[in-house]
Amino acid sequence: MNYIKELFINKYGLSPENFDLFYSNITEVNRSKGEAIISKGEIHHSVYFIKKGAVRSYYISSDGKEITYWFGFEGDVIASLGNFVESKPSLETIELLEDVVLLKIDRTKLIELYNTNVELANFGRQLAEIGLLEMEQQILLNQVTDAKTRYLSLIEKHPQILQRVKLGQIASYLGITQVTLSRIRAQK
Repeated sequence: MNYIKELFINKYGLSPENFDLFYSNITEVNRSKGEAIISKGEIHHSVYFIKKGAVRSYYISSDGKEITYWFGFEGDVIASLGNFVESKPSLETIELLEDVVLLKIDRTKLIELYNTNVELANFGRQLAEIGLLEMEQQILLNQVTDAKTRYLSLIEKHPQILQRVKLGQIASYLGITQVTLSRIRAQK
């Protein structure tokens, strides 16, 4: 718990007291590699924090291909925004790439904490802001940079990704073929 407590206090600015309040509403969940924590079409009423492990979010294109658009690692938040904000069926699937340890909180309990505690409400806002900023950065990278720049940015952000994620999933995330990814990696 020390790593998680430090993360929530240092990264998200929670006081130790409010971390304890928040943590008292969390359940630790162990899941196996290959499972889907959230599946397309499902309405899911929980938010997760990754304590240990790796995950990816993907959707299926109109021609049946899996398109990876997000990777999550220790300290990241897992949620389907459509589920969380509007209780709509998930558009994506969130798959476990490794055996994981997750911290789970029910949406109803989380909203209750937000409504009764200003610091926790600000914590929720900060989580949303961080997620939006990361999404904006990824959209900009995909729109205005070449594949090699996107690859190098991904490696800089997640240095361990090549040891933890299949190359085909990385290529999908970068919007390139696995052959192109191999060429880029060979240029180093």
